[in-house]
Amino acid sequence: MPSHEDAAAEEGRLLASAGAGDRAAFRELYRRFGGPLFSLGVRMVGNRDDAEELLQDAFVKIWHGAAAYEPRKARPFTWAMTIMRNTCIDHLRRHRREPDVVPLDPTESAGVPAAAEGVRAAAEAGDERRRVREALGRFADSQRAALELALFSGLTQAEIAVRLGQPVGTVKSWIRRGLLDLRGSLSDLPS
Repeated sequence: MPSHEDAAAEEGRLLASAGAGDRAAFRELYRRFGGPLFSLGVRMVGNRDDAEELLQDAFVKIWHGAAAYEPRKARPFTWAMTIMRNTCIDHLRRHRREPDVVPLDPTESAGVPAAAEGVRAAAEAGDERRRVREALGRFADSQRAALELALFSGLTQAEIAVRLGQPVGTVKSWIRRGLLDLRGSLSDLPS
């Protein structure tokens, strides 16, 4: 199984190729990222049809922005999730709807999947749900809450910091490290 670093490097190469117009590389990015991005969309807008449309919008943005991707700023998966999240937030603002907020009850939060490759399957299959719960269980409650709010609520990092009573820099670090760790945790867990 490739390491987390190897996977990110490969995804970076795929983005560079897609940015140069390589449709096969773009299809592979869609294969890798489509499920998690769709799950994020469903979670944020609460509607599968809207989420499908927003997924397509996000991938158009990924296709057009792939050449401008900067690896030093974010890993490819994180960059793609950010595009999807912002696409959903824009949709919610256009329709003047408040994004859904994930409950922060510790007994419920272990069942709320965060950004990771198995998210879509977690909503559909008990085995994958177990894997996501186990991965989320490795985080401190405050970091898990920051991740859930960042990915599923539509709140900015500053708003999350206020809600959690933490400095913005701390919240930013939790979210960045959390996304990387969660993705690695899910790829390391036995299926």
